[in-house]
Amino acid sequence: MKIKTKIFLFISVLCLTHSCTKKEFEGPLIETLYADFELIESLSITNKNPNFTNNEQVGFYCKFNKPVEWRISIMGTSTNATRLITGFSSVIDSNNILWNGGPSQIPFFSEEECVVELTIENEIDTIRDTINIISAKNYEDGIWVESFENGFPENGLVHYNNDGGGMTFSLASDFPLLGNYYYKMGGRVNWDWALGAIDLPLSISDATQNPEELYLNIGILSDLQDLHTGQFINILISEETVVPFNDNTNNNASDIFESNMEVYKMKIPVDWEGWQLKSFRYSDFEPVSANDPNINFNMNPSDIRAIRISCQACPSSSGNPVCPENFGKDVRTDIDHIIFTVNSSLLDQ
Repeated sequence: MKIKTKIFLFISVLCLTHSCTKKEFEGPLIETLYADFELIESLSITNKNPNFTNNEQVGFYCKFNKPVEWRISIMGTSTNATRLITGFSSVIDSNNILWNGGPSQIPFFSEEECVVELTIENEIDTIRDTINIISAKNYEDGIWVESFENGFPENGLVHYNNDGGGMTFSLASDFPLLGNYYYKMGGRVNWDWALGAIDLPLSISDATQNPEELYLNIGILSDLQDLHTGQFINILISEETVVPFNDNTNNNASDIFESNMEVYKMKIPVDWEGWQLKSFRYSDFEPVSANDPNINFNMNPSDIRAIRISCQACPSSSGNPVCPENFGKDVRTDIDHIIFTVNSSLLDQ
């Protein structure tokens, strides 16, 4: 009887000890999270005179007594270009928190002084410093589609509605995104959505990336003065490998974007002022004729043969019951700096 009692007591002690043992806890303690904020080590910058043309980077370091929401903003004093870097941590690690010279969105940085500000959520103090860009980042590392610096491509095709008004499908040099030239696409068509398009042949048969790794980047210019309701750019990419790019020379359009071919699409609403750089993972493009059982949609970047960039908008007739507010307005969806990049968008390269 005594033996049984001892065994019972031993097991009871084991169970009690196990049930009272604290479980491992991941993350900061509550006491730490709610402690008063303290700056342990102030902001330091690893490279205050970067040459981004040579692919130099800038690292940021700072240490706090607890994890906090922090934000680093970098602003060019000449261009007003900005880059925002955010995080939640007790240490801003200069090995991981890096800037390669690109903005969060257009405009681009130039050779200029930049103001750096580190702010902490719910704290009133701002830590400031400066960076002087010796040489600005260039944006030419990728698979080029078109920059328009050498004019409109000789083998490219332009087709637009000749009955429209104020059609502007042509090169311009007054306000390029980068370089000296860009391509204007716009005008006015009162009875139809389609204004026009350009078709450009491509040859990237040596591409080894999968669709998830390939990004299409394109600069698009618009303005709010004549902003159309339902204004957008439609991008088609063809992987048709049998029919020639310009099989029928009697028309002004390429012949490899037909509905019975392997073609992918991306629609971009255009509703902003000035230039914006848009980037899209190729795998996010959708088949044009997804329900056609006779088309083998086997998205493969090395099979890309051509790109079509079309300008479309809700018709601008005063009698149009859908978009009467577009009457008297010209569509503007100008383009520049069209380039494929690998593993990330152009601004994140």
